[in-house]
Amino acid sequence: MPTDKKIKREDSGIIKKPVKISWTRLVRRYGIYIFLLVILSYIVFFSDIFKISRVDVQGPNKEITQSLEVETNKYIKSLLTNNNWIFLNSEDLKKQLQKTFTGQESIIVKKQFPNKLEVKTDAQKSAIIWKTGRQSYVISVSGRAIGETNDKKTSGSMPTVVDGSNIPVDIGSKVVARDFIDFVMKLDGYFKTNKIAIEQYSVAETTSELNVKINGGYTIRFNTSDSADSQLRSLTATLDLLKSQNKAPLEYLDLRVTGRAFYK
Repeated sequence: MPTDKKIKREDSGIIKKPVKISWTRLVRRYGIYIFLLVILSYIVFFSDIFKISRVDVQGPNKEITQSLEVETNKYIKSLLTNNNWIFLNSEDLKKQLQKTFTGQESIIVKKQFPNKLEVKTDAQKSAIIWKTGRQSYVISVSGRAIGETNDKKTSGSMPTVVDGSNIPVDIGSKVVARDFIDFVMKLDGYFKTNKIAIEQYSVAETTSELNVKINGGYTIRFNTSDSADSQLRSLTATLDLLKSQNKAPLEYLDLRVTGRAFYK
């Protein structure tokens, strides 16, 4: 129906007038906050205030301390946040160091405001006794020399490996690989479980071969580059076979060839 009144579309509410943005008013109202945000971002991401400038490392000896410092700095340099103290994850660094220094009882990583990092480790887990010449040393599970020992109780609680080459040992130095330690510990557990008395473990010129002298009997020869489990299975099978035949090795039992055993 025709109508006498002309209704404006703007007044009917169908189309609203666009709201004009006053940039001047926005700047006046929020300018100080924007400015502070820019300054804060610069301080956090680009200034030297939060860049790690000091790493304090404390270990049980000089060698461990130096190695910890090298690994810590390597981790810091690998960060995508430009060695920023704020974004450094201390727990992640701790886990990384624990993987490398498995012989340590504990590793502590602390962040100190605003740009300092502190790494500490103290005691090491003892694993074996290493005898070279007339000296005996306690070796950690990571293969480092913790210190000298003449304590018979300490020596009796851990397997003793005699080094036939008589190479001198420095406290804190790496004596053998972690794999060698694991190999000896696995053998020692096997012999204790099966109540086989051991006179001594020994190596000659290299730790790739390990000789185990049975108390008052023969010597078992192992290849430490191969699996300890497979060689122990061969040992069990061979001893069971010889026992069923009322026999026993007189001089040696050689397990160094994978899957085979030779005896005399």
